[in-house]
Amino acid sequence: MTKIIKKISVPLISLFFLINMSSAGIAETTISAEVGFVFNTLLFLICGFLVMFMAAGFAMLESGMVTSKSVSVICAKNIGLYAISGIMFWLVGYNLAYGIPEGGYIGTFTPWSDSSSLEAGYSAGSDWFFQMVFCATTVSICSGAMAERIKLWPFFLFAAILSGVIYPIVMGWQWGGGWLATIGFSDFAGSTLVHSTGYKCCTDTWRRIPFSSSLNTPESPSRAIFASDFRTSSLTMANSSCSFSDRSIS
Repeated sequence: MTKIIKKISVPLISLFFLINMSSAGIAETTISAEVGFVFNTLLFLICGFLVMFMAAGFAMLESGMVTSKSVSVICAKNIGLYAISGIMFWLVGYNLAYGIPEGGYIGTFTPWSDSSSLEAGYSAGSDWFFQMVFCATTVSICSGAMAERIKLWPFFLFAAILSGVIYPIVMGWQWGGGWLATIGFSDFAGSTLVHSTGYKCCTDTWRRIPFSSSLNTPESPSRAIFASDFRTSSLTMANSSCSFSDRSIS
């Protein structure tokens, strides 16, 4: 009987103290605008760093899926695309996305400028960085899908167009308050704006580029790339979580 009382009394006493503590009233927590500014900015930067480190994973994935002589080019592409994405997103991309009028389709071709204010609640630079890493992730999707299918400098040109023009316009349609946002469309984490944009650019490019010359041999001449190519499709699904049906090449 004593053991039963001990087993029951401990939870009851704990519950009693818990009720007394909660009934004492909920403390009102307020922080200054400066503290909120600092922590919101820090959160933008930390989340941006996490997204940026995906590039290391993309580089290792692509390096493991190509021939050994192409690994250096793959690493150069993954480093270069981030530099190009940063420059292009600063030059025109950010204002193409966020300079868009409400319900509009395209913003302005103007460089980004720091307009940080305490009233905004966070640093404009941290917001730019956070949005830029998503832009670079879109290009990374294409990098994996076109591994060994395109030479280095044409890919860098492709990366500049995608990160500076194509992706920011699509991004602005929802996150920038464009026409998709006004009709109720919502994309919380980029499953459409980021991954589908990169996937669409990949599939359009596959049909227009041959194999890289490093893979061309008399037995395997240059040919167009289709979505049914195993290595291409596997990289795309790994990068963008998109799937599509396989079809044979005649």
